[in-house]
Amino acid sequence: MTRDVTYFPIGTMVVLKDSTAATMISGYLAENETVPGYIWDYCGFMYPIGLRDENEVYTFDHTQIDQVLAVGYQDGEYFAFMNHLKEVAKEMAAIEDGAGRGQESQESEAKEQETTDQEMEEQKTEGQETADQEQGGEN
Repeated sequence: MTRDVTYFPIGTMVVLKDSTAATMISGYLAENETVPGYIWDYCGFMYPIGLRDENEVYTFDHTQIDQVLAVGYQDGEYFAFMNHLKEVAKEMAAIEDGAGRGQESQESEAKEQETTDQEMEEQKTEGQETADQEQGGEN
């Protein structure tokens, strides 16, 4: 999995390195049986054939894209999903990285996450208090 990727939308047409065929991106964070445990940035189908058989689903990383032929549809839903996808990708990368490290590193990461969770809760509470004050001032 490539770190810090700006993912292309579903439907984006790309040409992969060492290939001349177009591939349409159809999904994200995919696995396949050829490299067990590895998470690929994308999955896709050969264009214009599409999906005929589950064995024809390609998995590839962002770094393997040589050329972008057309960018897929983007709307508010896409951008909201991208924010979520980036967070999931970071979590998966941390898990992937943590698999090779000792228990001490994993405990340290857990403490950092706990601190981050507490900070987010404090920000949420502060935001609610501000909203309550503003609402109280309107009456």
